Amino acid sequence: MASSVPAADVKKIIIACEAGMGSSLMAANKLKKMLKKAGLKGIKVTHSPVRAIPEDVQIVLSHEGLADMTRTKAPWAVYFSFKNFANIPAFDKIVDTLKKGEDVTGEE
Repeated sequence: MASSVPAADVKKIIIACEAGMGSSLMAANKLKKMLKKAGLKGIKVTHSPVRAIPEDVQIVLSHEGLADMTRTKAPWAVYFSFKNFANIPAFDKIVDTLKKGEDVTGEE
């Protein structure tokens, strides 16, 4: 996985899951609202099955149980894992970092 991406280069963020439905859609909508509230524009947030992560994404988040598969499917992207779709601490880190205009650094 990429270790970081400059804030100015972030145009697309994916919430990846097994099927690409339900929980990942709700998480994507939450992140969209957070970005909007922070005044961050021009960043598309969507959801996708891990097996179909598009190559134009800069940041990928997935459940920790899908970490290995996500890293394999999207080695070019900055990666974050989480334990619960209802509470994703990385959202705050991503939004704060983008708002400051700093490089977004993912998990190793």
